[in-house]
Amino acid sequence: MMTKRVNKMIESLRINQYPLCVEQFRLANESLEKTGGQPMLLRRSKLHAHVLDNINVFIEEDDLLCGSGASKPFGLEMQYEYGVWTREEVESLKSEIYTIAPEDEEELYRLNDKFSKNSLNSNLIEAMGKSLGENERLWPFMKSGCILPPWKDKKGGSGGGFAMSGYGLGPGFSLVCIDYSRILQEGAKSIINEAKECLNNLRYDSTDSIEKRNYWEGVIIVFEAWVRFAKRYAAMAEKMASEEKDEARKAELLEMARVCNKVPYEPAETFYEALQSFWFTFLLVCPSPTSTAGRFDQYMYPFYKKDIEEGRISDDKVLELLEIMRCKVMKINRVSGKANRAKNSGMAKWYNWTIGGQKADGSDATNELSYLLLEAAIETHLPHHTITLRVHAGTPEKIMTKALECVKSGIGLPAFIGDKSFINFFVNQSETNRLTVEEARDYVPTGCVDGNIPGITRTQVATFFVVPQAMDICMHNGVCRYTNEMVGKSFGDVTKMDTFEEFKHAVFEETRYLMTMANERINVELITERELFPDVFRSALMKDGVKEGKDMYNRRFSFENGAVLGAVGGVNTGNSLYAIKRLVYDQKKYSMKQLIEALDANWIGYEKMQQDFKTQDKYGNNITEVDQMVAEVYKTHADVCLSLPCAYGDTLKPNAISISAHQPGGECTGATADGRKGGEILADASLSPEHGTDKSGPLAAFMSAMKVNQDAYQGTLMNMKILPDNMKTENDLKKLGSMIKTYLTNGGKHIQFNIINQEEMLDAKEHPQSHSDLVVRVAGYSAYFTKLTTQIQDEVIERTSHTMD
Repeated sequence: MMTKRVNKMIESLRINQYPLCVEQFRLANESLEKTGGQPMLLRRSKLHAHVLDNINVFIEEDDLLCGSGASKPFGLEMQYEYGVWTREEVESLKSEIYTIAPEDEEELYRLNDKFSKNSLNSNLIEAMGKSLGENERLWPFMKSGCILPPWKDKKGGSGGGFAMSGYGLGPGFSLVCIDYSRILQEGAKSIINEAKECLNNLRYDSTDSIEKRNYWEGVIIVFEAWVRFAKRYAAMAEKMASEEKDEARKAELLEMARVCNKVPYEPAETFYEALQSFWFTFLLVCPSPTSTAGRFDQYMYPFYKKDIEEGRISDDKVLELLEIMRCKVMKINRVSGKANRAKNSGMAKWYNWTIGGQKADGSDATNELSYLLLEAAIETHLPHHTITLRVHAGTPEKIMTKALECVKSGIGLPAFIGDKSFINFFVNQSETNRLTVEEARDYVPTGCVDGNIPGITRTQVATFFVVPQAMDICMHNGVCRYTNEMVGKSFGDVTKMDTFEEFKHAVFEETRYLMTMANERINVELITERELFPDVFRSALMKDGVKEGKDMYNRRFSFENGAVLGAVGGVNTGNSLYAIKRLVYDQKKYSMKQLIEALDANWIGYEKMQQDFKTQDKYGNNITEVDQMVAEVYKTHADVCLSLPCAYGDTLKPNAISISAHQPGGECTGATADGRKGGEILADASLSPEHGTDKSGPLAAFMSAMKVNQDAYQGTLMNMKILPDNMKTENDLKKLGSMIKTYLTNGGKHIQFNIINQEEMLDAKEHPQSHSDLVVRVAGYSAYFTKLTTQIQDEVIERTSHTMD
């Protein structure tokens, strides 16, 4: 049963507006002004330390964990790294659920101006624009909507920057899991002492000697500042205790002070100390919205087990602490510019806690903490943090049932991912870029489903590629209908192609050509981030992170997973190709010329023809020919990615998730041959059927997805909606659990569920004030339904509601 304390904390989360803060940006400007001319790595390290030493800190009522993500409760700190917040973009935020004090808003514009006029400073978009915006071949591509969001201008990109919670360094969606266990087991002093020893042993006998010296000096600067940051909380707790009249709260504050004086500098010895040390660490891997806690139930388990065995803590107390942690994660938020918000609807964030899976020897890793994390999610009914259960052949039925009880509660989590497919991704790459099976068994999803190994691999850039837009460009001889510019190449007049194979080959060649430009855009971002945004904190907590003497953006790892290109709308493309094969080439009911005319007219005046294309067999019903067409689309995407060079080494990696990018991706894409109208939303996720077209039940949808080779992908995503009446009994849960396990041990990579009635969502659209707690799973994250865009609300509503018959 939830404690009174947690109940109060959950009630405090019910706010209507989130404050935008400028304190972190102000402190960044102060530091950057003083360090002009110094190496960027040292400038960034000193900036980081200046923020940690000066940002406003506070301890909220009833809290037992010190540390918030901004200078104000619920705050989002305006970031300088990604792009400039113009008045237009700020006004857009203010029209939604964000607020900024008038004096802070004016200061923001002054800070923007001051920052941008200093030639020693740069933000990511401005720096990338110098390469992408001035290239006659790449600039039309950047505007085309092939990758999201399309850029509007050469200096501002798609518009807007980021505002996020957390005291780490940005920018972007760094998909990386640091080695939390090192801090918990050895403390920050281990990192500081190792860096000092490396400095003492440094000899200037190689070209990177000075670079290494700067790095080790930066590590010492940041980690010592981090320890001071924790001690600021200790001092505040002591002061609050001296003024506290309630003896119970005074004792809590004094204990908080003791712990913050100890960790993260010293190793943790108890579960409570370990949790506080973890939380301080997590705050410094934010503000990336994809910050992950990794295998929390594994590295925290020794502290839990020791405390339980020695009678120092109870499961009830552990549960309360885990629930407090969920409340605190709810206050770690992020927002981006208007165009980016469209593909990350509902304050999307992917703070992912992984449970279950296998140990290095292949045995099951489920433990008591796995269950307690699920129970905390059930009791609090909060959409964050997300939880992902790793599933393998030996996963206990008990944890599957508990996980589905959590799903049944209506929060859309945990997601379920398949160990077999993820492990195959890491062990079956090229001979010069693969891991051992023991290493691969430690994988976690970073972000929603993007696979990485804690401390061993990282993905720095993840970009979305709209596959149906590439097909449309091919059908229009290289011209993009979204911009009316020549973006691609002409691979022949499709109206004169005699065979379907010739037409399909042209589509795939156009896709390859456009993906090559997408890879160039990714490499520009990788190189720009490496030069502008070193981050010694996360870098030091990678494998050999101190000893290597290099920022993680500037070193090659044993498995290179540096960048991914995500396929959006692959199902639409496969369905369209199949419909064209049947109606244009096999049956010859329509000519390609007629089809293009109909697509250009957005099917207006061609409604009967549209219906013919719409009613062709669709992926998701276990129909071999159409499923294989979708599989071929994804195979082509994977093969092209794995042929393109990554600036970090090895190749670009394929990914297939959409978050909510299927909505802006659809906005950019004209009518398609699956019967969809131009501007309409694309199929969600990557392996979900187009909404409303999967009519043969969940098993058929799984069978269709199993025809796609998902092992080649760093991550895939599949959404499914089940009616609540089908999840009433334990046997219902076991039946679905068995189906999930079959899918995930036979080639499936990911599945997640909404257990909800259509009527409830429709009523929530009409009466949002009566459904403020309604949670749905969108795509790799859960969100409050009423905070989603109208288009994404409609898309979730229109997903097929399955029964378990």
